[in-house]
Amino acid sequence: MHTTSRGVIAALWVATAAAAFGIGWIAPPPFTSPHEPPAPDDLAVSVRSALSEGDVIAREGQIARLLEHLDSDRLPEVVALYERMIPVITQPELSAFFAAWARLDPLGALEHAVAWPLTEMREQREIGVRAAIQVWAQRDPTAARLALEQIGADNPRLRDALRRGLVTGWVHSRRGQEGLGGFLAELPPLRRRDEAVGIATREFMRRGGADAALDWAQPILREEEYDQVFKRSIFVSAIESAAQWDPERAAAWAMEHSEADYAEEGPGIVAKYWSRQDGAAAVAWLGEQPAGDLRDQAVREAFGQWTRKDPLGARAWLESEELTAFHDPALEVKAKRLAPHEPERALGWCERIQDPARQQSCLETTAKTWYAKDAVAAELWLQQSALDEETRRRVRKVSGPKGPRRPGPRGPPRAAGDPS
Repeated sequence: MHTTSRGVIAALWVATAAAAFGIGWIAPPPFTSPHEPPAPDDLAVSVRSALSEGDVIAREGQIARLLEHLDSDRLPEVVALYERMIPVITQPELSAFFAAWARLDPLGALEHAVAWPLTEMREQREIGVRAAIQVWAQRDPTAARLALEQIGADNPRLRDALRRGLVTGWVHSRRGQEGLGGFLAELPPLRRRDEAVGIATREFMRRGGADAALDWAQPILREEEYDQVFKRSIFVSAIESAAQWDPERAAAWAMEHSEADYAEEGPGIVAKYWSRQDGAAAVAWLGEQPAGDLRDQAVREAFGQWTRKDPLGARAWLESEELTAFHDPALEVKAKRLAPHEPERALGWCERIQDPARQQSCLETTAKTWYAKDAVAAELWLQQSALDEETRRRVRKVSGPKGPRRPGPRGPPRAAGDPS
């Protein structure tokens, strides 16, 4: 790392530490009560003993309690222990250690992980830097962001891990969403930005469920300075997370943004997840939405999910409904699922589709599936069907089932140069 950059980051860390101590983020050594085990005389030995525990829950609990006692005096011996244990410790165990270290000295923890060999310890480097910068960002997102920019510039392969840790810690900082939207909007390229938006949404969900995620997204979507592509990323991430948690709340929120270009996928996303919990409620809600291609796509997705989760319930709904054009996508799904095994029944569902063009397409596709499986039976149906001759010709072009080739008699070997 450049000396000047490190000096700036170190100065920021000193300021962070002073402020954090003053408001209680960095606490003095804990008071020992009769109900709390005292700090071990040899922390490294105690951690080594905990790492040997076979029960996962007991092991992680012991390690977490011991790392609460980590201080600058004991740090070197514990660092040496973890260095020796690298081949056997798990990702959560290594992450917990770097998080504890970052409480004392995030810059030191970051630099230690960065110094590990790239090829031999790539995974450990990423775990260490992500855990360290996450703790730093939780206390001071500004300083952590500067560290990301400087360390990431010198170590571009670590930028993804640094960014993931920064965003996670930022959400859980006292600043919360303040400034986070602006940081995310500036991230290139789009793939990495979308990932970071997803991390932020997930962490807001962790903090407060669907309402927390939607409340975070709302002011960003109202901000005129952000482009539609960024807003779409925020909207899709928020609505997907919320719909899995509380689909009714997500549905209401989607309708608040229904006129916006970035929100056109909203009904489909809500319906997809809602139908996994309550297919009838999901399709009933879709019936209230404006007709069009997007609604058709949403109905298709919702009915497909419902059929996979509760095939009897989905079929009962379809059979009990007075069919309209709204039901056409569901009928297409039903026919497509039946076609490979019960093509004649599938054709019956196709015939109930209201839109002539969609009905024609469904009949032709299903007939082709049947013809490939049983050309004789399909031909009998085809001859008495209402399909025109051109459509019948396309159906008949489909090859029949291909069985294993039977070995035939071998002729004499061809002479060299024989063109046959």
